[in-house]
Amino acid sequence: MALPKSDFCLDESFYREALNILETIPLYNPEEITKRIRKSKYVGQEQAVTAASLMAYRHVTRLRNIFIKNINPAKLPPKTNMLFVGPTGCGKTYLVEILFKDIFKLPTVIVDMTNYSETGYVGQDVSSIITRLLYASELNPIKASFGVVCLDEFDKIASGQNNAVFAGAGTTKDVSGLGVQRELLKIVESNQLVIPLELNHADYAPKTLISSTHMAFIACGAFSGLKGIIEQGNSEHIGFGRQAIAASWNRIAVSYTTEDVDLAKNFMAYGFLPELIGRFKRHIPFHALSREQLKSILHGRVLAQYTHEFELEGIELKISNPVLDTIIEESLKKETGARGLEASFIKYLEKAAYKAYSNAEVKCVQLLIKNDEVAFELS
Repeated sequence: MALPKSDFCLDESFYREALNILETIPLYNPEEITKRIRKSKYVGQEQAVTAASLMAYRHVTRLRNIFIKNINPAKLPPKTNMLFVGPTGCGKTYLVEILFKDIFKLPTVIVDMTNYSETGYVGQDVSSIITRLLYASELNPIKASFGVVCLDEFDKIASGQNNAVFAGAGTTKDVSGLGVQRELLKIVESNQLVIPLELNHADYAPKTLISSTHMAFIACGAFSGLKGIIEQGNSEHIGFGRQAIAASWNRIAVSYTTEDVDLAKNFMAYGFLPELIGRFKRHIPFHALSREQLKSILHGRVLAQYTHEFELEGIELKISNPVLDTIIEESLKKETGARGLEASFIKYLEKAAYKAYSNAEVKCVQLLIKNDEVAFELS
């Protein structure tokens, strides 16, 4: 595919191309957005859904005001980047996917930040994040400049949390801490970025110019251990006099309040540059999913997907309520949220599916409890 001019600027041709792109993007009001999210069977997280719906509306509206109504950006509020904080499996990245990929169909990438390093060192260069967005935009730099970047596992780049990613990492430059944060700061800020067109470190790789001025950034992380830092933040004791961190603070399925995630000093103590945290204007807490919410997800999405898979094989799938309750209890015990649901479901379904898919005569698979254990019957 031929690339557009890489050295574009805000001239008439830019606005004309921007107009063509933005006219294809739907515009829903915040309440309509929320309804569409719920229609996608997204469960819980009322505060996060409301905030994300408003953020998406403002993002699209701001682009329309600038490039369709020709309003001076200086007269408009700046773009709002968001930080999602909450336990694993609570729906952070899933909300981003539904909102921007499915509803607005904007160019959207979800990148795992554990794979990135400071430019020129082991791991992928941070600049390649925008390269991924460019590919999601069909190699159109203008379309990419309106896109959304989700920085998943954002907490893993904290300088105090990173682990060595290869042998001998302790003797080289920081590959997953402050170096990555500094590189990321250049991207999240409103800048003209020189972006490689290949996902490698080669200096000879072709490059293009993309503006991050109108890109939206959403960082997601579980921030394990942050609760303990918050609780001890005002303690003056160090060394032997320091208060022991409660075991419950290191739990995976911990919930945060708005006050917990609003204070930049908590993230500084966790190992983040204050400048980087400051680029995310809105910090949204996500809560661990309750038993009822997990039950709703299991019945509404997970069970429906696997039942449909069996139907495509000409097999009826039946699962007793005690089995479903067992799966939910296991997920709560593992503290892995919705991810734990599917992991437990697959574990119990695996042997039955293996046998059923291998025998053309099987027309029904049933999971049930026998002798206090999950078993299956084929018929």
